[in-house]
Amino acid sequence: MAVDNPRVPLRRNRPFAFFWFAQLLSNAGSQVSELAIPLIAVLTLSAGPTAMGILTALEALPSLLLGLLLGVFVDRIRRGRMLFWCNVGQGVLMGTVPLAAAFDLLTMAQLYIVTFAVGSLALVYGLAHTAYIPALVKDRRQLTAANSSIALTDSITSVAGPGLGGVLVQLLTAPVAIAVDSASFFVAAFLQACGRGPDPLPTAEKSRFGLSVRAGFAAFRRQSGIVAITVGKGSLDFFHWGVLALYILYAVRELGLSPAEIGVIAAIGSLGPLLAGVITTPVSRRFGTTWTSVVAAVLLGGDLLIPLAGGPTIVVIATIGLGQLLLGLGVVYLIIVRSTMLQHTVEPHLLGRVGSVIRLVEWGPGPLGGLFGGLLGAAIGLRPALLILGIGTLSAVPWVAVGAARGHLTLPDER
Repeated sequence: MAVDNPRVPLRRNRPFAFFWFAQLLSNAGSQVSELAIPLIAVLTLSAGPTAMGILTALEALPSLLLGLLLGVFVDRIRRGRMLFWCNVGQGVLMGTVPLAAAFDLLTMAQLYIVTFAVGSLALVYGLAHTAYIPALVKDRRQLTAANSSIALTDSITSVAGPGLGGVLVQLLTAPVAIAVDSASFFVAAFLQACGRGPDPLPTAEKSRFGLSVRAGFAAFRRQSGIVAITVGKGSLDFFHWGVLALYILYAVRELGLSPAEIGVIAAIGSLGPLLAGVITTPVSRRFGTTWTSVVAAVLLGGDLLIPLAGGPTIVVIATIGLGQLLLGLGVVYLIIVRSTMLQHTVEPHLLGRVGSVIRLVEWGPGPLGGLFGGLLGAAIGLRPALLILGIGTLSAVPWVAVGAARGHLTLPDER
């Protein structure tokens, strides 16, 4: 395929390098808050299963309520500029939590509002981020490597972030940990402003909202491999968000784990995404993406090890950590494969809308899953509920396996 410019190594692509480093910092802070916010709810505000279910649901709710609207919006704006303002907005919102805690004014209501608002900005960021990478990386042969680099960034921060978050919560309290996250968003915004690369205005047609959304759905349906991975991951996410609603409660109240020990588990688990970021490109080249994607889907059952963990604390940490490692490896592998399919096969001016459809199908079940998990835990107990939800995460396997059997999971450059 002809390319617009001679191939430039990613490490010498200055705008992509700044983008990559900004991602590193903001994600590190986000990983800290992923642990700190539920710990604040459990340890400081004494939240129960139902309250934790609501908190978890609100993080995914923007994809269900706003995803399609934001997808059209992202296809009509300059994506680099939007990434900058999303970082600034998230920094401001997260900063209100330690501020309220300092004056003893923090409530679950504020956590609910901040979680939903930050989730909305994170949704916009995610849609613009996927659509913006092809503007930074002109040579499409480098897209798999670029997506793997971004996944590697996410993975590096997810290894260090939870462990750092656990230590910060243990030593300095959860509000301080969240203040670190707030600061990381502002630094990331500054880096994006310094290294901003090409930021073209998308050439989306100025059609009515309904027609724009319909075009996004049509483009999504035409890509059977993307559909298979997305529906499978949506099935996973329903049950996984239920697990997330109960996990901190179960770890603190039934397993007796400290914030630092929970951070260690998260750090071990985050080695899975790190590994996926490293191996996806060579594994895809060596074995193809068809049946390796099925193996990745099987690994999504790692949540099952949470209710099965028992014995000495170190064994519990190792067991749950292994399960999260396998889950992270499978999820990130599938995301990289899907992102590369998306960027190869979908026209640039439709990327935001197709991304919003993906978020709707994938994350849309999350709020329901979070509420279901919270109510199930309140009704039958935390461990039985986690066992049922863990089994449910394997429901992704049939969707991916059928897509593989029909030849829909092969990347264009493998054909």
